[in-house]
Amino acid sequence: MLSNRSDLEHYCSWLTFLLIGFLLSSCTPTTGTRISLTQPNLAKIKKIGILVKKEESFSVRLSREEGTNVGAAVLGLVGAGIEAGVRSSADTRLEEELKPILGDYDPQKLMEEKLYQYIQATKVFNPVAGINVEDRNLQRETGLDGILEVTLKEWGLRLCLGPRPGEQVQVGFSVHGKMYVVEQGSTVWERNELYLDGKCHPLGDFRSRGSLLKDAISRSIDTLSGRIVNYIVFP
Repeated sequence: MLSNRSDLEHYCSWLTFLLIGFLLSSCTPTTGTRISLTQPNLAKIKKIGILVKKEESFSVRLSREEGTNVGAAVLGLVGAGIEAGVRSSADTRLEEELKPILGDYDPQKLMEEKLYQYIQATKVFNPVAGINVEDRNLQRETGLDGILEVTLKEWGLRLCLGPRPGEQVQVGFSVHGKMYVVEQGSTVWERNELYLDGKCHPLGDFRSRGSLLKDAISRSIDTLSGRIVNYIVFP
């Protein structure tokens, strides 16, 4: 039994500390290259295909990040069960409010185009082709040596960290990239990347300034695509 109010407050603080520690240690994805592309593996791939996938639609994670005080460092990536329990109705309303501004905006298509441009510019692979086939047997029929597969796990608005959190927001992405040899199916490069645009604005600007949201997302995709290609070619 808790004997007094002080004991109760201490107990609640202890539970809060454990919960935040669990979220940070158990659910935060590791950012960085998990498998670097070696020269022998690079030599196996000349004809490469680009496959971009999307796990989630546009999302807003502002109340959730502010509530846990872990901010954009984790981009709201928590286990599916925990996420369902803490999902904020305020964030959901913002998502629904902002989605009409995006209309039929397609981040997958733009990322495929940008990856294609940056890979072509390196002149490491030739030819380069977009591909929308995930089946390995069908991929073999294309004659490609390897596939660069990039998955948009999350994309949307996140908090900016600063002296007054919650007043400024920015575009954020969480992506998983991997390159594999088509014939053997072996992964020769893999990386998780958490990306924040860094250009912070009041939330109202994204509501009222026409193309600001699309422009910020497009700018982020361009920069992120260039980074991914650099990680591959210059490990």
